[in-house]
Amino acid sequence: MKIKTNDSSIWPYIIAGSAVGGAIGFLFASESGRKIRHSITHPDELADNIEDARDFIESKARIVTDRVHGVLNKAKHGIQEGERGYHEFGQSFQSRVHDLHDKHGDITSSVHKAVDNMNRTAVTIENSVLNPICEMGALYRGIERGIRALFGKGGQRTGGPSPIFRDSRMMGD
Repeated sequence: MKIKTNDSSIWPYIIAGSAVGGAIGFLFASESGRKIRHSITHPDELADNIEDARDFIESKARIVTDRVHGVLNKAKHGIQEGERGYHEFGQSFQSRVHDLHDKHGDITSSVHKAVDNMNRTAVTIENSVLNPICEMGALYRGIERGIRALFGKGGQRTGGPSPIFRDSRMMGD
C-alpha cells in the first residue's frame, strides 16, 4: 500500500490517533490519570467521592450564599440609613426655611414700626417745636410792621433787627 502524504483523507486518522494516544498517556503517565483509573476500577469509592464532592460543594455554596446575603443586608441597611438621613435633612432644611421666613416677617414688622415711630416723632416735633417758632416769627413780623406803620415808616425796612432765618411761613413773604 502506498501512502500519500498530501492526501486530505489521512488527516482525520492522524487526529484520531493523536487524541487516543494523548488520552492513554494522560491516564498512565499523570497523577490525575492514576486517580481516574482508580475511580474506574473501584466504583464503590466513586460514589463516596461524589457524595463528598456534593457535601463540599453544598458547604461552599452555603458560605458564598451567606456572604452574599450579608453584603445585600449591609447594602439594604446603608440605603435605609441614606434615606433616613435624606428625610431628616429635608425636614431640618424646611424648618430652617420656616424660621428664616418668620425672622423676615419680624424684621419687616420692626422696620415698619420704626418708620411709623419716626413719622410720629417728626409730626410731634413739627407741632410742638416748629409751629410755635413759626407763630412767634409771624407775631414778630406783625409787631414789626405795626410799629413801622405807627412811626410812619410804611412797610419799608430800615436797619432794624433782621429775622434769624428767612422762611415764608415765618416771615409772611
